[in-house]
Amino acid sequence: MKTICIAEWNANGLLHHKLELIQFLQDNKIDVLLVSETHCTIRTVLKILNYSIYHCNHPDGTAHGGAAILILSALQHYEAPAYQTDKIQAAIIQITAQPWPFNIAAMCSPPRHKIEAEDYKHFFHHLRNKFIAGGDWNAKHTNWGSRLTTPKGRNLLQSITNCNCSYISTGEPTYWPSDPNKMPGLLDFFIYKSIATNCIQIETNWDISSHHTPIITTLSTHTIHKPKTPRLTSPKTD
Repeated sequence: MKTICIAEWNANGLLHHKLELIQFLQDNKIDVLLVSETHCTIRTVLKILNYSIYHCNHPDGTAHGGAAILILSALQHYEAPAYQTDKIQAAIIQITAQPWPFNIAAMCSPPRHKIEAEDYKHFFHHLRNKFIAGGDWNAKHTNWGSRLTTPKGRNLLQSITNCNCSYISTGEPTYWPSDPNKMPGLLDFFIYKSIATNCIQIETNWDISSHHTPIITTLSTHTIHKPKTPRLTSPKTD
């Protein structure tokens, strides 16, 4: 398997979107889907043909927050210990299929909590030395394309740097508030470690109706040749 397709999406209630979710997985040939804000509990039952599902619900047991991973059952993997706190919920698996031995995490970070750099550092250490984590971070920073920078965003960027991680985003809004007085924001992106930057690319997708748009990243065993940004002028122009 030379490429693996990983999507991330804030569902705002996973069960409400089951039919279009199935269509999304089929149309985009998704190997792994990372879902935040699943709103699932221990009583939730969700089955999708050919996919295995792993949950990390909110620790208070009620239907809010939470994260889940849907992965093609045929892709060799196993469930790793979840990361479950009030501030961060993350379902985690390890891909064992060669040449892909690394951890994948779907995370959800509810907006009301204050998260320090040390909290993010502890989470990254839990994911071990090679991972990719996607979700709604609820942390804004101009470095990954947000319109402004928040304290969470500063703390997250500090931890990314200190833990030798990297991030990849579309640079476009992923959150579309229903309140017309609020501005769209970039809240969903991926953070990764020990994965070559030139072997990963990301794109926006519009196939699911939600207040968040899905994003899809492709990992490859070889360098991905990305198209150059179009320019109105050429360096050779006189």
